[in-house]
Amino acid sequence: MHMFKSVPLLLLASSTLYMSHAVAAPADEEGYYGVVRVISAERKARNMDSSARPGIGSFVSGDDSQKDMTGSVGVGYRFGNGWRVEGELTLPQRDKFTSGSTTFPTSLNEHHIVSKRVRLNAYRDWRISEKVSIYGSAGLGLARLESKGWQGNESRQYGASTQTNLAWSVGAGVAYDVTDRLALDLGYRYVDMGDTESGWNNCPNARGLQDEKMKAHLVSSEFSLGMRWFF
Repeated sequence: MHMFKSVPLLLLASSTLYMSHAVAAPADEEGYYGVVRVISAERKARNMDSSARPGIGSFVSGDDSQKDMTGSVGVGYRFGNGWRVEGELTLPQRDKFTSGSTTFPTSLNEHHIVSKRVRLNAYRDWRISEKVSIYGSAGLGLARLESKGWQGNESRQYGASTQTNLAWSVGAGVAYDVTDRLALDLGYRYVDMGDTESGWNNCPNARGLQDEKMKAHLVSSEFSLGMRWFF
């Protein structure tokens, strides 16, 4: 008789356990997710010495690095086998880089670059515990770089020019599953956005010519804190 009294309790416990498994999806289940990231970025303008400034002495480097906070949003798909892909849109960034010459040391070029990029990323996750995983990533996409600026003072403008380049990235990070639907990740990636250049100088230079142009190769080193929500 005591055994029969225990049957309802066993049924209730079994039902509760079944419901908990039905509601809680496995952490590596296949499906879509949305992601937002806060990014600490350091962008560098490389190869500024390739700028066209003939007959104005030797190149003098100035400020070739800019640091700031930015962000991105994206939508991804997890295949359930450790792989996932993600489309990501990064917020536009505005940077100012400077350079000069030995002949006119106080007449600095100010190169203003606005960068916008969209990218498709591939991730490989390796689970190291029930809640923690590490990942590697690679991305390929487009970077739109708008270049303009001035020399010495704002009345001496360079023409504006826009380039659309193939952009690539590589990275790695660690993720923590807060719940079966929510994951936080901390990562690093290196992004190469390609070459950019301004138009020719819009005002005559010391030789009375329009033969000067600012050039750079834009890259970015980024640490990010991301939040992924699985649908």
